[in-house]
Amino acid sequence: MKLFTPKTLRTLLVSSAVAISVAACSSDDGVALDANALGKSVSGDAQTLPTTTAATTATATGNIVTTAVEAGSFTTLVAALETTGLDSVLADETRQFTVFAPTDEAFEKLGQDTINTLLNDTNTLSDILLYHVLPDAAVNAASAIGLAGSMVTTANGDDIALTLNDGALFINMSEVIVTDIETTNGIIHVIDTVLTPPADEPTDTPLATITDTAVAAGSFNTLVTALQATGLDATLASNDDTFTVFAPTDDAFAALGSDTINALLNDTETLSDILLYHVIGGQAVDAMTALTLAGNSVTMANGDTVELSLRDGALFINDAQVVTTDILASNGIIHVIDTVLLPPAEDVPADVPPLADEPATETVYAIARDAGFDTLIAAVDAAGLKGALDHPGDIYTVFAPTDEAFAALGSDTIAALLDDPDTLRDILLFHVLPGTVVDAATAVELIGLDITAGNGGTLVLTSRDDGLYINDSRITVTDIRAVNGVIHVIDAVLIP
Repeated sequence: MKLFTPKTLRTLLVSSAVAISVAACSSDDGVALDANALGKSVSGDAQTLPTTTAATTATATGNIVTTAVEAGSFTTLVAALETTGLDSVLADETRQFTVFAPTDEAFEKLGQDTINTLLNDTNTLSDILLYHVLPDAAVNAASAIGLAGSMVTTANGDDIALTLNDGALFINMSEVIVTDIETTNGIIHVIDTVLTPPADEPTDTPLATITDTAVAAGSFNTLVTALQATGLDATLASNDDTFTVFAPTDDAFAALGSDTINALLNDTETLSDILLYHVIGGQAVDAMTALTLAGNSVTMANGDTVELSLRDGALFINDAQVVTTDILASNGIIHVIDTVLLPPAEDVPADVPPLADEPATETVYAIARDAGFDTLIAAVDAAGLKGALDHPGDIYTVFAPTDEAFAALGSDTIAALLDDPDTLRDILLFHVLPGTVVDAATAVELIGLDITAGNGGTLVLTSRDDGLYINDSRITVTDIRAVNGVIHVIDAVLIP
């Protein structure tokens, strides 16, 4: 039983869109970022930012450069600014700037040889430094957070991605560790990693298709073999569609073991599902756009979702690290990953009956009793909820813990709960959505939203690499239909 219904190869061929949208933040009263004022040309439209004023307070006694010098923790940044002459620009108190300032420790990550090379290459160094500057706008932390999930054009003409990940603000993959250092001509935010502008895209070299690019690379031999075995090589060689492919290396496939690989090559239906779990259809999602989606789920070509996240300065898709980005192809883009992505598991406990095609005739209570949810039934009886869940005229969505899930609480806890019907009732109602039927398809649409349970508590659905979760409990089986609702099986008891 699938947690989500997968798309077939035919669906991939005819589909032209994927559920990704990157909201652009703007304000009619905003300040357009004009990089031309710093002698740089801007390609495309600059993001409009909310206007904020860097007020000169008792703590703002110097301009951006003076403040950086006095701080004592930006000596390499100051040296770089002086080498390029940008110190005079950022000391101009007739202007307003926002600077994402790397600390000395951030520069040290580059290595001394790289720093010395940059100090002797002022054109490249200027380009990097201007990539840390938003000109003619003092953007405070609140405004920056409001822009999370979008891109903003910097003074060198390239875009940065602003992202909220686990409550922290990131600029690309650099975490903002201190915010809102006010100066007389703008605001400084401190970051822990030097930002690197994207490489210029070649304009005179013809591009190959995704399939031909993977073949030519020489490091995706197993992936190419798998695509050929399923016929998906022809799909990804078509210039009639656009794709984003997260491509596992040969080493990533080798981690599965040769027996698993051989078994998959002989099971093309399962292999196709896995391969399509690495593909976004209808869009070429570059690395910058992917960064703006960190912390969100994205629907893949097989119908399942993946989670994009930032961890330790790297972009992850589920638990696979993106090790190389933005390999351009004539029909899309490739990002290289170090682990094969596996779609959500199809766990079906032996004691749960298959979903019947005919209309349901039994109540939620009767199905749970007959399917062997002994502890749950004992708890429902002790809490006085049998009459409700066994009533054919009411409607419920029930997240039903297995006996093993209850056993994890320990026998003493279970016994204590069975003797405390009020507490037990509160816990059980935390597993129930009264008056509504939320099937698996509807649940996917509710991911990330607060859901009120029968006891008034809040439940949240999330998608992780191994399936759909309700709070911290994994949903192992979905859509067991009852005459008065639907049951989803979970592997842990929900605690209010």
